[in-house]
Amino acid sequence: MSHSVFQTWLEGAIVRRRVIPLTAAVTLIAATAGAQTAGSTPEIPDWDVTFSLGVLSSSPKDEGQTRGGTVWHGEALLDLGHYWTQHLKTEAGISFLNQREDYDFDAFPVAGLPDRGYSVVQQSIRLALITPALTYQFGENEFAHPYVSGGARIELLDIHSRRYAQTFTQNRTMYSVPALDRTDSIVVVRPVVAAGFKSYFNERTFIRTEVQASIGADHRVHPAARVGFGFDF
Repeated sequence: MSHSVFQTWLEGAIVRRRVIPLTAAVTLIAATAGAQTAGSTPEIPDWDVTFSLGVLSSSPKDEGQTRGGTVWHGEALLDLGHYWTQHLKTEAGISFLNQREDYDFDAFPVAGLPDRGYSVVQQSIRLALITPALTYQFGENEFAHPYVSGGARIELLDIHSRRYAQTFTQNRTMYSVPALDRTDSIVVVRPVVAAGFKSYFNERTFIRTEVQASIGADHRVHPAARVGFGFDF
């Protein structure tokens, strides 16, 4: 091998010894960085489910009663949500409220009286709610995700009204009130808005806190609040 050929071969060997390890190192670094980037992108879940307890206020007029005011209910809720994007989801909730005992007034015309006659009716009220909503969740891959929701509150009411037969005298006019034993089923739809937080223990498990507001039949704002436990899947 001539001196010039040997020198050319030697220089090429030196270049290969430097370039090949450098190329391998750059390739390894790029692959590692790519894997870290892919791993840091949060996976979007398909669904989430939440089990909650809360309190809810409503107007007696929402329950078909004649009197006004505010009543409070204990509430147990189950919510199921479906994610369309990392931030947007639709969800539907079902709530079971404690049965409550109440009263209302029944008014009816009486011959010989300028005013109507009245009687008191005892009522047992069962209420269940279905709440479809559209929710926007803020934040990406963070511990706490605030969100806002808007939807409808569908109230499913069963009202059992009962009254004993009675006789009243009003303005020297005597009249009889017949016994009553009747069950009515009522469906009421109200708009509802909500805001809350999902605070994560890990990538899948969270605590959810929320406040709601709806407009009742008395045109007043009626609040609700809840706290629950859930997970993404």
